[in-house]
Amino acid sequence: MTFRLIALPLCALACALAAQPAMAQTFKPGLWEINNKMGGGGGQLAGAMAMAQQQLAGMEPGQRKQIEAMMAKQGVVISNDGVVAKMCVTPEMAARQQLPIQQHGNCSYQHAPVVGNSMSFSFSCTNPQANGEGRATFTSPVAYAASTRVTTTATGSAETLTIESAGRWLGVDCGAIKPVLLPAAP
Repeated sequence: MTFRLIALPLCALACALAAQPAMAQTFKPGLWEINNKMGGGGGQLAGAMAMAQQQLAGMEPGQRKQIEAMMAKQGVVISNDGVVAKMCVTPEMAARQQLPIQQHGNCSYQHAPVVGNSMSFSFSCTNPQANGEGRATFTSPVAYAASTRVTTTATGSAETLTIESAGRWLGVDCGAIKPVLLPAAP
């Protein structure tokens, strides 16, 4: 039961995080760390995330360590400030300017070409349903900031929230974090 209460907001947030970019025109492949914070809105989803954070904090140390280890294997850490996710980007993904999308349901992703240091993007996922659009601004080939407006039905009713993200490149080696590959665009 406890894991399920933690998994629901993580699954919903993973879909929302799906569109978080880690690239620029000279985007570097490798391991990226993406810090995500829920902004305006959020309703039940924000409440579920707060509940998951409280439940993690209230667990016995051994149980908490076990759950945190399971999430860490997937490159996800829940903090008081939000969710930190590690994503692996292959050289092919970087060449296509393809964002790493979490595969919690079927996801489609579109992006406009990078103009200057900005790129607009949108996505749509199923199971749980989520869609959104946003804009990423790249400060260098190894750092960006993004704002994404997401609508999801992960909690049973439609909710809209904003996710503010900051990404930074950690290095070429992805270690145990595997890339999440999307089918090539038609």
